[in-house]
Amino acid sequence: MRWSTYSRQPLLMGWPVALCLVVLLLLPGLLGRDPWRGDDAEQFGVIAALLSGGSWLTPMFQGEVWNQSPLYYWVNALIAAPFSYFLPLADAARLGNLFWVSLSVYALYEGARNLLSTDDAHVLPFLMLGAPGLMLSAHETQPDLAIMAGYAVFFWGVSRLAFERVLPGSPLVAFGLGITILAGGLPPGLPLIIALLGLFLIKPRLRLNTLIGLLLGLLIGLSWFIHAAAFAEPQTSQLADALLQAIWPIPVVRAWSDVPAHFLAFIKLLAWTTWPAWPVAIWTLWRRRMTFWHRENLIPLAVLLVALAIQVVTTATRPSKTLILLVPIVFLATASVTHLRRGAANLLDAFTLTLFTLTAGFVWLGWVAMHFGWPEPLAQTVTRLEPGFRASLSIIPPALAFLLTIGWFVLMRNIPRSPVRGIQHWFTGITLIWALVVALWLPWIDHGMSFTRMGQQLTRQLDAPGCIATYQVNEDARAALSYQLARDMPRTRIGASKACAWLLVETPGHQPELQLPRGWDSATKVWNGHRRGNRAERYTLYRRVSTPQP
Repeated sequence: MRWSTYSRQPLLMGWPVALCLVVLLLLPGLLGRDPWRGDDAEQFGVIAALLSGGSWLTPMFQGEVWNQSPLYYWVNALIAAPFSYFLPLADAARLGNLFWVSLSVYALYEGARNLLSTDDAHVLPFLMLGAPGLMLSAHETQPDLAIMAGYAVFFWGVSRLAFERVLPGSPLVAFGLGITILAGGLPPGLPLIIALLGLFLIKPRLRLNTLIGLLLGLLIGLSWFIHAAAFAEPQTSQLADALLQAIWPIPVVRAWSDVPAHFLAFIKLLAWTTWPAWPVAIWTLWRRRMTFWHRENLIPLAVLLVALAIQVVTTATRPSKTLILLVPIVFLATASVTHLRRGAANLLDAFTLTLFTLTAGFVWLGWVAMHFGWPEPLAQTVTRLEPGFRASLSIIPPALAFLLTIGWFVLMRNIPRSPVRGIQHWFTGITLIWALVVALWLPWIDHGMSFTRMGQQLTRQLDAPGCIATYQVNEDARAALSYQLARDMPRTRIGASKACAWLLVETPGHQPELQLPRGWDSATKVWNGHRRGNRAERYTLYRRVSTPQP
């Protein structure tokens, strides 16, 4: 049914309003907090090492060569360097995420504008930034953002490939492939390589352009590996193993008997991390079923299917691993947002308004439970999930959250009805919920996700300078505590730990204390504790009076 009584203009939200919403979506939670456990703290440790005088050719982490491709760390460290003079280093290190997200959105927008109309391309930023998976990953130190940017530049290049004209299509394709390999190794680059080989076979008029893009992209992507292998310091420990893992970060392929279960888990993950783009992408394929073999259909679909297969058999099921799948999904979905049937568009809009209005109410109710103990069951759940949390009431965060909530209802009533209204409402709703959670729940989240309190406890015990050797301690804990304590924390298995007078041991909560490594038999226990809100991980600090002679 045609939208005869509806506005057909895709961009119904003014750019000033949209830009303010982008700032509200990306900045809250990016700044003003310590590194969180998991990838956020672990990846930050590599950036901190670069900025503290570590090798840029072979990035290090606590005295060992880091076994991941370096592009993300290089760029984020370069961006963090000037900002670290007036921002905490952990905040400055995350600012590089704004570059990767901006590059991804701009490159995909240009690609959509080349293959579609400008009006259709205007919808793409709302589709992409409204994806929950991108929203979560953009606020942590996450190398998968750089791989996503490589995919976006690749699609921009594919959209500019033209007969008898190498520029600018082939260089853009090469840059996209090179960024992908330099950020994630060869496995995430395989879907792009396979897509180029397929284009080489089925499009004879584009063979020269495709070949130039492929060869130049491989040269860019493999340049660091070749240079590091040739010129890295020979005394660097485990250099060969680290480089091999960086270029091929797949220790083992998942057993075929496990593939169906992981495939189902990945599909469930995609269902919410890429919403609402994936249903619209399916509608695009249906609308274009008679012109399926056109480049704008075949390349995104081929990249999506190959990348999904690789992710299912090689990677963990985590939201950040869906970012490279989000790129082709959004690219496909952009073509059909303005062509949605009235019933489908109205259903998406009604679902969006209902979901985010109820979710905003729940966020406010959770804040009330944290500070006033009502409703009692919810307050008990808050305490049970984060034991020991004590809320301190202040005026500014709830005042800002109240203004955001009012803004949500204002925008709800002022965006005209159209096929893209539901998409813009979704983007606005995601922004509202994230900003509300940061304003009202950030202290509670930080209580359970950071190592701040544990670091303060350790500081009171460390009455002598020097490094802290670690045994069975996870990478995220080593990075976060090293940053907070301003001490190196090498593993006991490397030579740098021999000069340490302190040893930190991590033990799973249900297991007895581990036997101390060689050279620490005479060490004395000085502290035992755990990260706030998590008793599943127990940490023990030991001190030895004298260190063994090397």
